[in-house]
Amino acid sequence: MRPTAAAADPKEVGVWYDDTGKGAVKIEICTPTTLCGKIYWLQEPMAADGQPKIDRYNPDASQRTRPICGLPVLGDLSQLSGGGFDNGWVYDPKEGKSYDVALDLVDADTLKVTGYKGMRFLGKSFIWTRAPADLPSCAPDAAAAPTQVKPGDAKKQAAGTAKKTTKSASDASKLGGANVATAPQKKKAAVKEAATQPPPAASN
Repeated sequence: MRPTAAAADPKEVGVWYDDTGKGAVKIEICTPTTLCGKIYWLQEPMAADGQPKIDRYNPDASQRTRPICGLPVLGDLSQLSGGGFDNGWVYDPKEGKSYDVALDLVDADTLKVTGYKGMRFLGKSFIWTRAPADLPSCAPDAAAAPTQVKPGDAKKQAAGTAKKTTKSASDASKLGGANVATAPQKKKAAVKEAATQPPPAASN
């Protein structure tokens, strides 16, 4: 007997530019029967203050430090017998609000996203377009590390990074292969980078 061919992923799976063209969402299979999605790319990932954009409008104050890059914005979408996905939720970080959501594939590169409250026919639809396969992720580590960083951990991380940098410079000096005069600058840069590293996105 020939082995049964594996079922292909739904065509809704992939990376999609939203209706504004300023952001892209990666839609994935999250359980055997549902799809979910997270923010994968942003045209402007930094806020006016030069820091990565965060979920500042979330109604839950404890979630307002979550980075926008990697933020879960779609979930619990189940496939309908007649095609498409429905009965899920969509989160709009620009408003800090959640809605019911349905997905309908118009063609291979066009997706209709309908947000609604209670009754779908009263909802509002938006057109998303498929993004190129080489679109870079704005938060490559967000999905891999969903745990939250505590405020005290950032200081420990900075101290650890500075210690490693100093040790590396010292070792290089012994070997005669590095310019030790640049060590203080590297140490300062490492502390600054670690202290400003945003916490990874928390999962909804």
